[in-house]
Amino acid sequence: MSSLIIILTVIGFWIDVILVQAVEQQQPVREEPVVNFNKDIAPIIFRHCSTCHRDGMAAPFNLLTYDDVRKRSRQISEVVQSKYMPPWLPEPGHGNFSGARRLTEGQIRLFQKWVDEGLDEGPENLRPNLPDWPTGWHSGKPDLVVQMNGEYTLQAEGRDVYRNFVLPVPTTKARYVRLLEFRPDNPEIVHHALIYVDSSRESRRRQNSSKNAGFNGMSVPSSASMPEGQFLGWQPGALYSHKTNTIPWLLEPGSDLVIQVHMNPSGKAEPFQFSIGLYFTDQPPVVTPYKIKLTSLAIDIPPNEQKFEVKDEFVLPGDVVVTRVLPHAHYLCRRMEGYAILPDGSEKPLLLIKNWDFNWQGDYHYQPSVFLPKGTKVMMNFTFDNTPNNTANPNSPPARVVYGSQSVDEMAELWFQLVLKNPDDRPLFDKMSREKAKANLLEFGRLSFSTETKKPDLLIMAAQARLTEEDYRGAYQLYSQVVRLEPKRVSAWFNMGILLMNTRQSKSAAVVFRRVISIDPNDPEAFGALGIVLYRQRKFEEAE
Repeated sequence: MSSLIIILTVIGFWIDVILVQAVEQQQPVREEPVVNFNKDIAPIIFRHCSTCHRDGMAAPFNLLTYDDVRKRSRQISEVVQSKYMPPWLPEPGHGNFSGARRLTEGQIRLFQKWVDEGLDEGPENLRPNLPDWPTGWHSGKPDLVVQMNGEYTLQAEGRDVYRNFVLPVPTTKARYVRLLEFRPDNPEIVHHALIYVDSSRESRRRQNSSKNAGFNGMSVPSSASMPEGQFLGWQPGALYSHKTNTIPWLLEPGSDLVIQVHMNPSGKAEPFQFSIGLYFTDQPPVVTPYKIKLTSLAIDIPPNEQKFEVKDEFVLPGDVVVTRVLPHAHYLCRRMEGYAILPDGSEKPLLLIKNWDFNWQGDYHYQPSVFLPKGTKVMMNFTFDNTPNNTANPNSPPARVVYGSQSVDEMAELWFQLVLKNPDDRPLFDKMSREKAKANLLEFGRLSFSTETKKPDLLIMAAQARLTEEDYRGAYQLYSQVVRLEPKRVSAWFNMGILLMNTRQSKSAAVVFRRVISIDPNDPEAFGALGIVLYRQRKFEEAE
């Protein structure tokens, strides 16, 4: 009897196995759907890549169709996995910014899966339409376009060029500007551009006295300045948008725009032109922005130095809201960090860039804005790599690099745009900013390279440091070095004349001011100073 039970149990077991296998054969194994271009990849490409990769934009090829993307799929996969593209430098979690162009980890994996599975195109009806991008201008049709008069030709070789171009604005009434867009026709040669407003005619006079378009120099007339607290400029990779939340500024009738363009020679003569698009609003600003700058001029990086750090800080004398941030450096910088130490000792991240790329710099809008209370320390820490491991290093083998305006020099700047919670705190912020600028200049003036250099711009800064310390003889000697290196440097000659005039050396001062006038026959300040020294010599008729 027991044997029969065992046999029946075994038979029952095998019947169950056969039934389970039959059921499994009737139910197909679920597979993940194949990733295809039209449904999965095109939305990512159109939103994050085609903005630049289309006709008339800076990117070198189009990414608008399946064939465009398919033939470059391996290259695209590599650059998105390395985070080189789309170009967005700030790291997540260290400040929230509007218009972030970075891809999510899921989007990066999806693109790689599409490549691995064979680049399926998918049904055409699943592909979204291309976005309706504005033609030419990023922000749509401007309310007013002003264009450069004529053309400037950048020389093929030599040092970087700073050229200032003056564009009169044909408006007969005051307007509030909510957005300004700089549009160069040859962006490859432009390092950056800064935009000032001049309601006098001084910048125009300087341009009119030049044989070529614009006038040279890193310094614009004192009458030209940026509207208070504004970031008006352009950097490689800059993208404008009409959706950007900006603070309007007032443009008076009869004003000129002064555009200072920093250009890099490319090895061949390059024609250069540009336009400015202005976008107006009827709504006046409800607040006035304020800018602070963290920086150091004490940059002297030895060759093969892998981790040269530059630090600075600014203690807020009042409550603020931080609206924008603008980092700036050249080729050797690798890492940028901005953060705030609150009065309670806690730390708030404001910006982190782990892999600085000189070709994709810009300013970033906080979304939402960041509140910082009075007493907060706003900190900057930049790291530079002057070794062969830095593929962006312009020197091979590595060479000593110091502070300077040329691309092969270095800079370290971290600008913040603020809104003061209490407008009455503005004088305190002004005082702090002046003291910081003075301290930075004095630090620079104490460095050996500031006076050993053959660069006129650095010698002028060193002379200003001497003036700050009331070392007038030392300042005069440095200005003398400048004019030996650059005989037509009007600002150096003029400052030498002022130093002579203030030490009652009227005859020598008159000689120097006449030299200024011989270089620039329309310099009103030189005529005025010459009149003073002639009056002191009792040459009243000539002085008049």
